[in-house]
Amino acid sequence: MTSAQARHWRSASDALALLRREPDVTRTRLGKHLGLASGPTSDLVKRLARARLVDERRAPSAGPGRPTTTVRAHPSGPVALVVDLRHGDWRIGVCDLAGAVEVVAGGGRDGADPEALLTGLRARITDLAERLGDRVVGIGVAVPGPVADDRLPTTVLGLRDVPVDRIAPPGLPAVLGNDATAAAVAEARLHTPRPRTLLHVVVEVGIGGALLVDGVPAPSARGLHGEFGHLPLGDPGVECPCGARGCWSAGFEAGAVARRAGLTVTGDPRAWLRDFYADRGPASRARAGLAADLGRGIAGLVNALDPDLVTLGGLAASVRDACAESFERAVLAGLMAVHRESPPVVVAARSDEDAPLIGIGLSVFDRVLDADLLARWSTGVTGGA
Repeated sequence: MTSAQARHWRSASDALALLRREPDVTRTRLGKHLGLASGPTSDLVKRLARARLVDERRAPSAGPGRPTTTVRAHPSGPVALVVDLRHGDWRIGVCDLAGAVEVVAGGGRDGADPEALLTGLRARITDLAERLGDRVVGIGVAVPGPVADDRLPTTVLGLRDVPVDRIAPPGLPAVLGNDATAAAVAEARLHTPRPRTLLHVVVEVGIGGALLVDGVPAPSARGLHGEFGHLPLGDPGVECPCGARGCWSAGFEAGAVARRAGLTVTGDPRAWLRDFYADRGPASRARAGLAADLGRGIAGLVNALDPDLVTLGGLAASVRDACAESFERAVLAGLMAVHRESPPVVVAARSDEDAPLIGIGLSVFDRVLDADLLARWSTGVTGGA
């Protein structure tokens, strides 16, 4: 690849990175972001379209002036295969360059043998990769729990030291990520104006999340950022499966919530928790206490991280809404005075249950979609023209 070609594909890589952060970005916005005049921007977009990387549609009119177009992922462009492996079930999808996901398979995993589950997932992913052929550039797997060294957390399968490659076909790069962090990546794209720093807090059968800066998770030494649920904000007498004591998450697990409310968990723990928080009958005192516990923890995170915006994912908004007064009182009481004067807005997440699939798919493209890959892709599509 010549130096001029390398420059072209670096610009293309930068353009596609913006598309991942801003779906349906306009050509005008793209040019401004890249520092290009309209002519070079037009040439770049045409090159991307010829390579089946993007497609264009006329943008809605924004007043007088020359009309522009929106830039979208090409329907025949590169894709990432994505997996959301949860405590109770799993889903497989196909994610395009702009983060649009089509879920193609899913199922429950209650009582499933972990080895059989891994074998079955690998078979499904391999079959899907073969059908999509060269369009597949990588695999992304989102899981609950701490993720380090590209190994599945013990809490997911009950197995130790399982590499993510166990469910990825050979020859394809695989990216493993925490599901709450992946959901935060998807959430950050949905807010206008885009916050520079976004704190995303997720409540499921525990607590997780991420701090994003310009749409990207804040870096950490081993990728273990966002384990908010393991802050020592809970009962110090309770040992968490993670090995620590007093974890914030422990009080939000279904069994702990049921004991606090004097109830019994029946069926799927997440479904039971969802119904519990939606109920306005007995156990209102327990719901108020949980809302306050969530608010107090969020206040601590705001004090430590100073975000522009706080979003509540998973069941977090339901916990808050179960007793909004207790939540707001706890947040206000826990904030430093400097934050209390102008606290960040706390809102329910706009993303849905596909957020982990979207976020992990975008993370795959962040990892693999460099100038060299784009040049090879273009050569395969256009023969180098």
